[in-house]
Amino acid sequence: MIESAAKSVDSKFFLHYNFPPFSTGEVKMMRGQSRREVGHGNLAMRSLRQMMPGSDYPYTVRVVSDILESNGSSSMATVCAGSLALMDAGVPIPKHVSGVAMGLITRPADGKYAILTDILGDEDHLGDMDFKVTGTREGICGVQMDIKVDGLSMETMREALEQARKGRLHILDAMYGCIPAANADVKPHAPRMVKIFIDKEFIGAVIGPQGKIIQEIQRETGTTINLEEVGNFGEVSIFSPAKEGLDKAVNWIKSIVAQPEVGSVYEAKVKSVMPYGAFVEFLPGKQGLLHISEVSHKRLETMDGVLKEGDTVKVKLIGLDQKTGKFKLSRKVLMPKPEGAGSRQEPQQ
Repeated sequence: MIESAAKSVDSKFFLHYNFPPFSTGEVKMMRGQSRREVGHGNLAMRSLRQMMPGSDYPYTVRVVSDILESNGSSSMATVCAGSLALMDAGVPIPKHVSGVAMGLITRPADGKYAILTDILGDEDHLGDMDFKVTGTREGICGVQMDIKVDGLSMETMREALEQARKGRLHILDAMYGCIPAANADVKPHAPRMVKIFIDKEFIGAVIGPQGKIIQEIQRETGTTINLEEVGNFGEVSIFSPAKEGLDKAVNWIKSIVAQPEVGSVYEAKVKSVMPYGAFVEFLPGKQGLLHISEVSHKRLETMDGVLKEGDTVKVKLIGLDQKTGKFKLSRKVLMPKPEGAGSRQEPQQ
């Protein structure tokens, strides 16, 4: 939120441009933002904002440009460096944005002039124009001009824009050679947020009695989870300081709302062991019988020493009893068959 005396607005992209006195060899008091910092920073921000993702992008992005030395257009350097930084950070901008400052030297006596590309500090100070142009390979994103002459002819403007285009393309080639496209993922240390939608009927299952389930997920994964009912769906927003915790929380919630499918393979946890088999939980709240005949290809007389409570086993859902609704699970169909064993007939689904 940006608040001023007159209004309050929200923004998801900020660019702060810092131009300390030492960058130009000066000694001054370090006070508030100067007119130059505000103007040049705004030009760079407007140029890069053209490529920023839409309002559905979950992050608020802040680019900070600290100018350490300036003998040319530090605002155009900010555009180029900012574009590279955004792609490196994994912000999905579709194209690089570069910028270049054009200058002009005129001789009033005979009307001759020369257009300069990428002007230095002296050329800016002694010249008649400071014309900054930013853009991609396809078009212009921003322009800013200061002139010390009465005006410019259309021919001069066309020539300056064409020369600026060639300069920008030259810089863009170097930028694409460094980072050709935005990284597919944000940095490992970047905070993560993901939003998933679940059916309304599963909201209670995710929350649990007195919020026990959702609190356990947050405690075990180190995430923060918000769940709101929106129409016929539950909107689940998961926030995490690291990718590992986020993935764990997402998989946990998806397992709660998942519907068992015959033929699917699950990681199951043994809940209890009986003489005739073991009851295992293959999805949160979903248990099935792993019959003793489905534990191994060998004939087992007892479950002693085979499985114990708390063990994790990989099982396949091979059927569903239509009368009782009980799940039939098998472990041996996932194990290699011993030599000489006959082929097992899969139950029809």
